[in-house]
Amino acid sequence: MKTYRIVLLFAFLSSICMSCDDYLKTSSNSTFTEETAFNNYDFAQKAVYGIYASFMHQDLHANMQFFYKCGSDIEFVVGASDNARRDLSHYAATDGNTQITGPWNRYYQAIERANLCIDNLPKSPIWEGEFGDQAKALYAESVVLRAFCFYELVSYFGDIPFPVKSTQAGDNFYLPRTDRDEIMEFLVKDLKEVEDYLPWMTTTAERVNKGFSKGLRARIALAYAGYSLRNKASGFETRRGRNWQEYYKIANQECRELMASERHRLNPSFEGIFKTLHAYSQDIVNKEVLWEIPFGRGKSGRVAQMIGMRFSTSPAEPKYGRAAAEIGVPITYFYSFDTKDKRRNVSVELYDYANNSTRLSMQSIVGVNNFKPCKWRRSWISPSMGGDLASNQTPGVNWPIMRYADVVLMFAETENEINNGPTAEAKEALVMIRKRAFPESEWNERVTSYINSVSGSKDAFFHAIVDERAWELGGELVRKFDLVRWNLLGEKLEEVQTNVKKIINDDPEFNFIPKVLYWKTNDDNETIHILNPDYRIEGNVPEGYSSTRWLTDLSDSNKESIKNAMDQVYAGFDKSKNNHLFPLSTAIITASNNVLENDLIP
Repeated sequence: MKTYRIVLLFAFLSSICMSCDDYLKTSSNSTFTEETAFNNYDFAQKAVYGIYASFMHQDLHANMQFFYKCGSDIEFVVGASDNARRDLSHYAATDGNTQITGPWNRYYQAIERANLCIDNLPKSPIWEGEFGDQAKALYAESVVLRAFCFYELVSYFGDIPFPVKSTQAGDNFYLPRTDRDEIMEFLVKDLKEVEDYLPWMTTTAERVNKGFSKGLRARIALAYAGYSLRNKASGFETRRGRNWQEYYKIANQECRELMASERHRLNPSFEGIFKTLHAYSQDIVNKEVLWEIPFGRGKSGRVAQMIGMRFSTSPAEPKYGRAAAEIGVPITYFYSFDTKDKRRNVSVELYDYANNSTRLSMQSIVGVNNFKPCKWRRSWISPSMGGDLASNQTPGVNWPIMRYADVVLMFAETENEINNGPTAEAKEALVMIRKRAFPESEWNERVTSYINSVSGSKDAFFHAIVDERAWELGGELVRKFDLVRWNLLGEKLEEVQTNVKKIINDDPEFNFIPKVLYWKTNDDNETIHILNPDYRIEGNVPEGYSSTRWLTDLSDSNKESIKNAMDQVYAGFDKSKNNHLFPLSTAIITASNNVLENDLIP
């Protein structure tokens, strides 16, 4: 988002909306809001912009977008307990955690702003006449943004308060929790009712559109159809939503319609999706990104700084700037990819940028605990944020909430579920994804033969989808809640811990992983060529290459360090309890007049 739009947006909001810094205690200047703001299309549009403004607050763009969604077999956070953001991803958050209250309030702020628009637009003079279609589009946009906020909150906290009207004088601020099935049933119905009001994407992915609304409806329906931890009254049962079979059909239909529209398609270049984001640009030809959170360069958004490839932090790497890159990936993720898969070295690399005072940039082989999700890199930001901007921690790279590839994979998954096995359409959807992932010369083996090999049963195809979503969407922070809805979270966390320990102990299952990596800096002085990431070389160092002892040739102390790190990243998770939900903070409970309690925490 351009800086001028952000300034305008916040200036306008300051005159029509008060901040919702306490749980549901939002107030607004009702005279201005109801009698003026929605009488004018321009003002009404700015009121809708105000909903987006909540997402740009540091409560969300700095922490919640990242740490709440970590703790999977792909994305995690290494580090000691801090009673803050690390503990969120470690399944160790308590009601005293300092990172819970702000995001909760910020989402409810966005909901209140959406409710103001939803309540007032149908009553406004612009609802009919010259601006009627645009007013209805704003209404639908508000409904979609509200649904997104509620979906996020349900994913994190389970049953939540569910206000669907704007706050008025005399209202009861102290709402109890509403059952999540009821919430998601409402959202799925609500999104369907406004679908025809929404335009398809034309020139920007920074505002929600019909394609994203259909994708969001599918995502919510699948979350409802999947598993989640229930409250104390249910005995902390993990179960699906009621009527879950019907919601697979809803998700399937939305994905089918979106694909049939041909309004969105896969970008031919997987890497190009992310380089376009780093260039502060949008692919309005393919429109693969259905919606992205807009940030401002040097103003907001910590994509490629908090998440992404690590760049020297002490001092800041002079050419590209500092990226602490707190979110990591397990080495098992790199080695899960087919060696011919073009997505691998976009998603995770075996090197990063280390400080070297004699050169603008110098990459080095990463430490064994420091693998990162590399779809986000300060070296891809254009124009560069080095030099005077090297210490700036808000690159302003937009964050993609959903891609068309996600929709294609949801379609394949639902086809398989509904028909008790993969249909021809399900297999063709998987073909689409894998053809982009592999060179055409590999299609016969890596696409056709592979898909045939996993299509013998419903279960085999389902697990192929589980894998494909990991390879396609890793580093985009959708994995944790995929695993939750599949009821695979505990199984996959155990699997990654077991396999990391096997790798460092040179288990025969992983005997292809080298003991020593041979590498050299390429002529562009920007990338590293690794000679043997997937096989072992015995003997002397090849000419022109440096060498680094690798994962199967570690000291006992290094092995112990890795083991301890892996134990730490999932420290608080208990498979028998499936405790994937976050507690409410004491501040939230107090602000609710103690109507709320932590009755979803086993």
